[in-house]
Amino acid sequence: MFKDMSSNRFNIFIVAVVLISICASCNHDMLELKPQNAYSEIDVFNDKSLLNNYVNGVYLGIHQSFDDENSLLDGFTDNAFNRQGGFSARQYTWFHHGINLADGESMTRGSWQNDYTNIRSINLFFDKTATSKVDATILAAYTGEMHFLRAFYYFDLLKWYGGVPIITKVYTPNDADYEMTRNSIDEVVKFISDESDLAIASLPSITTQLKGRASKEAAMALKARTLLYAASPLFGTESSAKWTAASDANKAVMDLATVGLAPTAADYGELFHGTGDTEIIFARYFSQINQQNGWGGWGINLWLYSGGNGGWSDTTPTQDLIDSYELTNGKLPSDGTSGYDPQNPYVNRDPRFYQTILFQGTLFFDPSAKVMRPMDFSYNGSNIDDKSTSGKDSPISTYVGTGGNNSLTGYNFRKYTDEGKAAGVGGADVNTNPYIFFRKSEFYLNYAECQIALNNETEAKIALNQIRANRGMPDITETGQPLVDRYRNERRVELVLEDHHLFDIRRWMTADLSNNKPAKGVIVINTDLTDDTKTTVDYHYTDFGGKFVSPDPTRSWDDRYYWMPIPPNEVTLSNGKLVQNDAWK
Repeated sequence: MFKDMSSNRFNIFIVAVVLISICASCNHDMLELKPQNAYSEIDVFNDKSLLNNYVNGVYLGIHQSFDDENSLLDGFTDNAFNRQGGFSARQYTWFHHGINLADGESMTRGSWQNDYTNIRSINLFFDKTATSKVDATILAAYTGEMHFLRAFYYFDLLKWYGGVPIITKVYTPNDADYEMTRNSIDEVVKFISDESDLAIASLPSITTQLKGRASKEAAMALKARTLLYAASPLFGTESSAKWTAASDANKAVMDLATVGLAPTAADYGELFHGTGDTEIIFARYFSQINQQNGWGGWGINLWLYSGGNGGWSDTTPTQDLIDSYELTNGKLPSDGTSGYDPQNPYVNRDPRFYQTILFQGTLFFDPSAKVMRPMDFSYNGSNIDDKSTSGKDSPISTYVGTGGNNSLTGYNFRKYTDEGKAAGVGGADVNTNPYIFFRKSEFYLNYAECQIALNNETEAKIALNQIRANRGMPDITETGQPLVDRYRNERRVELVLEDHHLFDIRRWMTADLSNNKPAKGVIVINTDLTDDTKTTVDYHYTDFGGKFVSPDPTRSWDDRYYWMPIPPNEVTLSNGKLVQNDAWK
């Protein structure tokens, strides 16, 4: 089992960031002059401490999905519903009020500007450190990290927009031509791969690297995920050569001896609650000082907790996601031979289900009462309009503080909550569980996908079944299209709420199947108000009028959304040389 090295690695994100402002209208030569009242480039790129802060600032530019209420991308898919009607999430799933050319960046959270701003900082680093006086060993370490970060930002651009301009120099007012053209998808993939290789060659192993910084293993993971995407249908013509390259890269990560697999479903849960890091290859870490969201301690608990627990239920599971969890015999609830009982629906389910989902009767810590209590999403069976006797987590509950912030699907997410802490109050209750970018299980799944594409089904099932064995689930034995279906469902369940599913259904070009249907939940009717365990209930899974309708019945899909539009102002500034994605012209 992988040795826990966390005590030997410190959190780089606690370090303050030096902000360097460069006036674009100034003469380039003036930038070399040292000002008297601020740090100059001369200072920053020749001083070890200032250069460290500069590099940290580039890390901080990486988007992580805990920093605002609409950031968890499962809310843009059939996995989840966004309770608060977040602008970008509801636009993406509701074509009648869909994304238009001008507001595509609401979907990507401004990735174009953010990524290129950070790429410029990286390019400036390479330009200015060529003559730096910082110790060569220290400089080499930062250089490896900057190659990783440049690859990371270009991968973010690639997955949203496809081919984008590859820029490796710093433009100044003295440059005559700022007009960029787009590189092809294949050229961007090669650039990311090459940058990753440079990082792999120079970065230390995760076993000695500082916690939160890029490592050799993180660079390997970035390259492997990029090549998986590049081999997928959305990114161009599929070929055995692409799938083989992706397979080799993902197997290299899968076979790492320096990172282990979470051995049980309980260990799987601990990864996301901040109490275990066995599988983590690269993550963003937090503290009371460096918070998930800077607004008074707001963070993932506020986004995921029910109103009854002081949260907002921003992103809640759909019934479609719930139905993707197999029973412990390896059969889906939809299989008539599975033994699934719709009136006793949460027994004998995949052990990951209990680590991921809060459902009727689940015991969960109530931060207001400071006790474990059963979650109660129920309506009063005798009078469904009686708000005072509805469950504390019911959509119509009048419990103090809920304020319409309970789930409309009858579920909340447990995964990623910092259980035991209150929501959005700061201090000792600041959420400190990490946001994980890369973990080892993903690469078993990635490798299995590659092997399926290469018609090596036996090899694929060995990788898949290793993950399932660790989670307490039986082997997959199917072949052909049923194996593809089982693989995709396994990936959905294992990686839910980790911002994979949106990119998976896009790169497979199956979003028309996933997102072209209503978001539904469960309606829980309490048939015995004297039952304090909240288990004497009836479950209803179909809409039957009145208040009991799908929380989002008008979902639909538009093929334009496979690629996001390049910001139109960028096209204008390029004098038309930056060609818009075809569907948005």
